[in-house]
Amino acid sequence: MDKPKLGHSHNYSLLMMRWRILCKKAGLKFFRIGEADGYPCYEICSPVLSKDGGVYLSAGIHGDEAGALLGLLQWAELHKDKLSRMPLLIYPCLNPWGLKNNSRFNPQGLDLNRVWDESATPLIAKIMQKIRDYHFRISICLHEDYDGQGIYLYAPGGSPKVRMIADAVLSSVEMIIPRDQRKKIDGRRCTNGMIFPRPSKPPAEGIPEALFLYENCGGINFTLETPSELGIDPRAAAHACMIEESLRDCGLT
Repeated sequence: MDKPKLGHSHNYSLLMMRWRILCKKAGLKFFRIGEADGYPCYEICSPVLSKDGGVYLSAGIHGDEAGALLGLLQWAELHKDKLSRMPLLIYPCLNPWGLKNNSRFNPQGLDLNRVWDESATPLIAKIMQKIRDYHFRISICLHEDYDGQGIYLYAPGGSPKVRMIADAVLSSVEMIIPRDQRKKIDGRRCTNGMIFPRPSKPPAEGIPEALFLYENCGGINFTLETPSELGIDPRAAAHACMIEESLRDCGLT
């Protein structure tokens, strides 16, 4: 039986073409940093990015979470006139093979969001090596959840400031997608769509991107989640809004 046809949201070449065009218009640097599973991989940064006080944004580490990739791109396209003045470091798709094949994993069956200790993949290892010297004001990893019943987020540490911003981020998009009201998600306590995991208790399968960022790069760290079984348009819109609110509350827009 043939695989079901996937829409433009899984067209890696088209998405990267849109990023390339956007970066040229916005004055951002768009360059190839390596290859993963036969696909070129890209990094985007603004001319004002420095090793202190920047913004880290990533999507597509799980290829079956296309709404996150589209949301990141839509946010950037909406704000193209001011992107060059924001200290941005963006990884628009960390698993292009997974995106093309609608897979959470890479061809070897690895979950690339569980290898951020001593990475088994050259691309993730290269990113880890680069950002170890960076201190971000905020880092945001965009995800989707197959079992999700609404929007929710992870925020390691959970200081009062982080809790306040986290609540504002979710409130900003409740008219698009309501909060996930589950009391536990992946075994972690969830309160009104907010999970504040203890960094001392990482997932048993391995270290995720967000935990590496939290422990090595400082600042606020959010993992934003939308329900992947909902339509692609509201999911993308929700991600774009949550990015915007996150940066606004950190004084970056």
